[in-house]
Amino acid sequence: MKIKSFILAAVFFSGSSVIAYAQKGEVANAKKNYDSFVSLKEANSMQLAVPSLKTAKASVDKAVANEKTSTDPAAWTYKGLIYAEMALMDSVPATSKPIITESHAAYKKALELDKDGANKANLEHLNGALFSQYELNQGVKAYQANNFADAFISFNNALNYRPGDTTITYYAGLSAINSKNYDAGIKNYTELIKTNFSANNQIYLDLSRLYSIKGDTAKAISIAGEGALKYKDAALATQEIELSLMSGKQKEVITKIADQAQKDPKNKLYPYYLGIAYSTVGDVAKAEEAYLKAIAIDPAYSDANINIGGVILNKGIALYNEANKLPPSQQKEYDVAMKKASAEFDKAFPYLQKGSELDPKSRIALENLKTYYLVKKDNVKVEELVKKIEAL
Repeated sequence: MKIKSFILAAVFFSGSSVIAYAQKGEVANAKKNYDSFVSLKEANSMQLAVPSLKTAKASVDKAVANEKTSTDPAAWTYKGLIYAEMALMDSVPATSKPIITESHAAYKKALELDKDGANKANLEHLNGALFSQYELNQGVKAYQANNFADAFISFNNALNYRPGDTTITYYAGLSAINSKNYDAGIKNYTELIKTNFSANNQIYLDLSRLYSIKGDTAKAISIAGEGALKYKDAALATQEIELSLMSGKQKEVITKIADQAQKDPKNKLYPYYLGIAYSTVGDVAKAEEAYLKAIAIDPAYSDANINIGGVILNKGIALYNEANKLPPSQQKEYDVAMKKASAEFDKAFPYLQKGSELDPKSRIALENLKTYYLVKKDNVKVEELVKKIEAL
């Protein structure tokens, strides 16, 4: 009897060891099939890789459910890895979300159990690569569907797993801007210009524009100037010039415009901007000279024709007004002044006329031409121009 009892006890304990070993085998099987999946995936053999992942999932689900291996950090690590890969293959956000949620839960459980750090490398890969890739994929899908707010959330989530990644930072900024979340766009782009991101000259330009949209013109000019100096970029230099002209900093920007005009002598914008700057600070001769250079580059440049016509017309008006202030006793001086005024009016006319022809919807061009005909006392032309202006 004692021998039978001893044998029975031995068989019982042997059975318990076999069960535990079997569950450990499920962990090993999950690892083996997951590794096979990764190798086939890297070899672009997804058709062969998918069955390995499915087998790995079946094994890992058994392992984490069994009390013998439910506290094994390797089991939870592989569950996290396997489920993350499954979520990455699922192109439908609604169905992939629960899968990636399970992967996150498995990752958290593995971290708690992995006291000796044996699974550290796999957990870092799961957290740093797979989770970020999932969020990146979701962001791209949302962006392509014009769901820019959702895209921003996903790209921002990806940055939590891969902080400092310049490409993801750019995508997050771009999505924020497209969803009109300008503050977030500024934040992301400001981070980018601190790095060596390959497209930082464009980032500087967009950042300047963002500050301009926000109404911070001083910051917009500062950013454009910083980028122009750093990258020797013509678009940034032009941005700085344009914003400076618009904000009344004509005097401060004259030298920068002249420098750009020297670097790019075929660009009509720079002499045109120089004309605006000189005209604003009262240097009419230099303004006229600058506008003529712009017209020499492009004779059909409507804005330059309109502006030079206006500059010369104003010279004539000034002479005309001064002449009319003279007393009757200075008839000779009056005649000389009026002759000079008339000469300026006649000099302005070709530009006034051409400007209105090149841009027939320009109120400034039509008003200036009307002023010319008023001086010339051509009432028919004045009436004609009044109708055109009213029609605008």
